[in-house]
Amino acid sequence: MADILIRKVDEATKELLRRRAERRGKSLEADLRDTLEKLAREEAESPDDAQPFGDWLVTISRPGVDLDDALALLRSAEIRTAPLE
Repeated sequence: MADILIRKVDEATKELLRRRAERRGKSLEADLRDTLEKLAREEAESPDDAQPFGDWLVTISRPGVDLDDALALLRSAEIRTAPLE
């Protein structure tokens, strides 16, 4: 896992983010990590850019995994036609 350090964040902004995380029942770090992951996936050109299909399949097939996030991502993905050439 990589580490990211963001400097010079306004105190008011940090407090708003902390409260947001608290409302979601998460730590500030966990909430920001989840938010960054979602933003990165939104900008990916295809699902495989965000996470290769095989990795995704292994991730969702583990016992006890909540599939709601995976299904929401699939349902919100842009429908693309396959090239026929």
